[in-house]
Amino acid sequence: MKIAIIDADLIGRTKHRFPNLACMKISSYYKSLNNDVTLKTDYNNIEVFDKVFISKVFTDTPVPDDVLELPNIEYGGTGFYYDKAPKLPDVIEHCKPDYHLYDAYVNRQVSLGFKREKYKDYLQYSIGFLTRGCIRHCSFCINKLESSIKVYSPLECFLDDERGDDGKLVRPYIYLWDDNFLASDPDVWRSLLKQLIATKRPFQFRQGLDERMLAQSPYGEEMAQLLAKSKYHGDFIFAFDNWRDRELIEKALEKI
Repeated sequence: MKIAIIDADLIGRTKHRFPNLACMKISSYYKSLNNDVTLKTDYNNIEVFDKVFISKVFTDTPVPDDVLELPNIEYGGTGFYYDKAPKLPDVIEHCKPDYHLYDAYVNRQVSLGFKREKYKDYLQYSIGFLTRGCIRHCSFCINKLESSIKVYSPLECFLDDERGDDGKLVRPYIYLWDDNFLASDPDVWRSLLKQLIATKRPFQFRQGLDERMLAQSPYGEEMAQLLAKSKYHGDFIFAFDNWRDRELIEKALEKI
């Protein structure tokens, strides 16, 4: 089949700096079945494709209504369904992402004069979730209906080991989109942090870590020590969602 994948946020937003993980997994799955897969960066002539998959993260990203009505279109993601977004089939969800899906797009942007470093999120990172879920029920969050945190994907499912001609890792960094990693069971975050440290690759939690766990958990000191020992990439990003948690946040900052 001839398949197009559309990252709607890439088309509809003026500032967009990270790849769509669902798009990358869909691409990986259909390429594994020997289909011809293309990342399409517009909505022109999409009727020539056997299937077109559209995904978006943000609810305010525009997608033409007439496009969504075409018979060859399938669409999904939090941008369409918010907290009711259907999950990908397991056979796709647990594919290793297609880390080359955005290559042509990045090369085209570079040819237009943009610096390659601007697209490092597309080029330098293995991306995935180790855990999913949250316990906080924040009203503004797509995880507001979640009540627990579960192990989601083994690290090796999305860790990319490709090396360039120079023998160096093409993607030397890892970033994680876990919803609330530190609120998982102690045996879970402890084991997974040690696995991340063992890779010797710099990693970062992009969704933010729940700083309140450092202050309230009896394991807060251990959490802080493991994070301090890790080869962390960039800034530690912490959630500070409610002003009433100020004292807890200050207590956690002292640990950090």
